[in-house]
This record gives sequence, C-alpha cells and structure tokens, in this order.
Amino acid sequence: MKSFIKVFTLVAIAGLVSCSDDELRTYDSLQQKDAVESVNDPYLLASIIKKTTLFYQKMGFDNRMLPGAVQHMESNYQSGDNFYQGFKAPINDMYTAMDILKLIDGAAGLAEGRGSKTHQGIFKVFRVLLFSYMTDFYGDVYYSEALKAREGILYPKYDTQDKIYTGLLAELDEANALMDAGTEPISDTYDLMYGGNKEKWKKFSNSLKLRLLMRASAKLPDVAARMSALATAPLMSDPSDNAAIGYVGTLGGENSNSWTGGTLNWGTIDNFDTRRPAKTLVDKLADLNDPRMQVWFAPIEKPWTNDPAKNGVSFTTTDPNGYTYTSTWEYINRKNKDIAQYATKDILLDSNKVYAGFIAGMLADWKNGNGHYDIAAGGTVGNFKVSKFSKLFRENKHPLLKAMILNSDEVQFILAEAAVKGYITGSADTYYRKGITNSMLRWGVSQASIDKYLAQASVALPADKAGQLAKIADQKWIGLFLVSSEAYLDLRRTHLPNIFKNGRLDGFPFPERYRYPGNELGQNRTAYDLGVSSLSPAVDDQFSKMWLIK
Repeated sequence: MKSFIKVFTLVAIAGLVSCSDDELRTYDSLQQKDAVESVNDPYLLASIIKKTTLFYQKMGFDNRMLPGAVQHMESNYQSGDNFYQGFKAPINDMYTAMDILKLIDGAAGLAEGRGSKTHQGIFKVFRVLLFSYMTDFYGDVYYSEALKAREGILYPKYDTQDKIYTGLLAELDEANALMDAGTEPISDTYDLMYGGNKEKWKKFSNSLKLRLLMRASAKLPDVAARMSALATAPLMSDPSDNAAIGYVGTLGGENSNSWTGGTLNWGTIDNFDTRRPAKTLVDKLADLNDPRMQVWFAPIEKPWTNDPAKNGVSFTTTDPNGYTYTSTWEYINRKNKDIAQYATKDILLDSNKVYAGFIAGMLADWKNGNGHYDIAAGGTVGNFKVSKFSKLFRENKHPLLKAMILNSDEVQFILAEAAVKGYITGSADTYYRKGITNSMLRWGVSQASIDKYLAQASVALPADKAGQLAKIADQKWIGLFLVSSEAYLDLRRTHLPNIFKNGRLDGFPFPERYRYPGNELGQNRTAYDLGVSSLSPAVDDQFSKMWLIK
C-alpha cells in the first residue's frame, strides 16, 4: 500500500452554482468533458483515489456530525453535533460524490477507448462505492440516468433503492470480470493505494460487495447463498489490504495532503481542542483494558481525585508513540462552592481516572465537561477534566494516520456476523479475533499486547447468538473509529451497540438519513418528489425511513 498522497494538476471541478436549471446541467456536461480532455486514465486514477479517500476521511474527524452521532467524538464548544442537530439541514454530500463520479465516468471512458479492462474494473469499483454512499445516506437517488448530460439528460430521474442495489452488486461482478480479463499493468506511480497490485484491487472489490450484501441482508432473500459464494473469494484479510492512503504533510503548497487536524490545516489549537473523545468510547475502552486508549487519547490534564494527599501531585505519561503528557491531580474539595455544585450533580462523573470522555448529548458548556469549573484558566474550549485526542492527531503526517475507505478489520467483523447468522460457514470466533487483531495492528499495537487483550474473558464471545452479535458489534464499532460513515450506517442497521439513550440523549431520536440537497427541490423537482414519496413517512427529513431500513 502506498504510504503517501501525491498531488496532480487537474482541471478544477467547480461547485454546483448556476443562474438557471439548464445552465447548471449543461455546465456539468462541459465540466465532465474538460476534466479528462488532456489526460489519460492511469493519471486520473491517482486523482480519483485521492479525492475519494479524502472525502471519506473528512467525515471521520474534520466534520463532527457523524463522529458525534456514533459517540466516538463530542464537542465541548458549539454543541449541536452532540445531539444530531446537523442532520436537520439539507446536506450537499451527494453533490460532492457526484463531482468525483464525473471524473470516474470520464476516466472509465478513456480506459474503454484504449482497451484498458483492468482500469475499467478499478473505476467501476469507485463508481459503486460513491453511488452506494449516496443511496445509503439519502435513499432513492439518480443512478441509471446519472452522468448523462452529454446525452441530453439534464434532469436525471431517481432510481428506487432496491434497483440501485441490484445494479451496484452487478457492477461489482462486472468490475472483477474486467480486472480478470485485463492484461495491461497498473502504474505503481499513479496507483496510490496498492502500488499496481491487481490482486489487492480484486480483494477491495469483493470486500465492498460483502459490505453491501450485509447492509442489505434484511432485504435479500438469497443473501446466504451470495455471501457463502463470496466468502471463498479473495477478501481483505490483512492490514496491507486496507483501502487507505497516508499523508505527506504538504506538497506543492496544498494542505490537502496533510492530516486534517494537523497544524497546516488547523493553525490554532482551538479547533482541535473543541473535539473531545466521547465518554461512551472512553468507558468502553477502559472496561476492556484496550491498548488503543493510549494511542487515541491524551490523559486528563487535571484529573479529579478523592484522595486529599494527591492534590497538586503531578505525574508524566508517555504514550506508545512517544508523546509525553503532564497531569496534576485535583482534590474534589466540597468546601469549594464552585466544585461542590458539580460534585453533587451528575456532571462530575469521572474521578480517580487518567482518561475520561465528554458525555454524549451534553450541551457544550465548559462546566459540563466532567465538572470543569476553572473558566478563567480554561476559556471557552480549554477543559482540564476530560481527555483530549492524543498528540498523534495534531500531526500533519504520521505512519498511523490514513485516509480510509475500507479496512480488513471491518471485513473480518462482517464475516463474523455472517457466520453467527448462518449466512456462511466458518468460525465466528476466528473472524472476530482476526478483526480485533487487524484493527490493533493498524494502530501500531504490539502482537504481545494483542494476545494479552484477546485472552481476557471480557473480550471472549459468549455462547448465545444475541450475545455474540452484541460483542462483534462492540468491537466493530471500536474498530470503525475515524471511519464514521460506516460506523453510522452500521449503528443504524443493527442498533448495536445500544448507545441511543446514553448521557443526555434520551429524548433525541437517532437520525435515519440525510435530507436531500436544497438544489434538488428547485432544479430536479419531479425526481425529488418521487424520491420523497418512497420514504416512510413521505417527508424529506432525517427521521423518514428508506427501503434498506423499513
């Protein structure tokens, strides 16, 4: 797997802005043509890989909406993401995906023109990935008539979600057939993900199909036969198979080559410090003695203690990546009225702990962060009583920081779930343990620490089916840290782990989808109205259910 991102000069893909409907759609057509007119498809592969991976990764840390919804992250400043507020407004991610799909469509045409079947297959995998993202988050979307403005289709219809899924699964079969038939090499210069290794692309394609089959499993009567056939095909089994690329810091003056939370993208620390680990995740890792805790989170700066002898005593922690932190214990002095008012409420919840998270659904007031009261020292974003994310996530680049789409640990957890449900043969326990192992290896955890972790009774799969599914879901949810789009879709599908009423979230219903972009209402109204009519209830809001989850 390539460990860096390269920048290529391509014709810019502009946003969707126009004065009229026809101008908008005609502009899209010209844009698609211009984007590929003077380049070749191997060259475009690099840009497609970069654009797609960065699109997925920005949903994992940069945008707090999805990490907040799955309780991996909370905000201690401007708190709407702590209780799903971002889902109320129309969301334009459908257009972001379509911008990349225009590039993919043009590149696929170039590949077809020169008889490059391997590249055609790879581009088809990305096409499926992005169309599946659109339908999974919105419901019915354009698919069969999408990207056909040059053929005169300026206002594409929405296809129903069941038909889209039928088409996407068929396209992945076509992608593998094309790659099997292709004889041309893949340039290791432009293949930023797999360095020209076609077998890994086939694993990616098969693993993406497995993901989609599991997502639609409640709607597919033949899912067991399909999964059983796929389980014997090449799938992602090792971290080197991961569909992910690393960062170089900066290149050519573009900060997009840098990790989103690093100093090049967020010049001040304030933006970084508004993001805090969710108490849900911190508590789960603590309960399991999970070594990923020390990789992901920083120790509390001023942890609470019930021992007056510890008051003011400082200690130093060095994490597995060599980052050093200093913490100072503070006694819960109930004679101090500023402290006592929180110590007697259910705001100060974590004492005598080195790591603590921000409560899910909590208003992002400084004092709500585990009873942090010292506003004079902390200001609006400083909070000394809950953990920050580790200094790793303040780097511009690091071997552990990747822009991720699909990882081998997710694939192993899907296989574990499929085995428990009887869709495939094989040991659910073996897949489950492989998933945990691959996730930990991805974050630099030593094999000795992994073995120790797996030996715990609290990690072992129980005997009953429901317990096994719950335990697999727990570990998959942990493993999907920073892959928030998949964590959200999995939480919506399985309702596991059951975290929906944690903290202050009781009374806030979990959002089921994204609202369509506002431009669809004005510029593609007929298709929009039909798309909304298939929802239950037929209302374009975040609570209506699409075919997948009805």
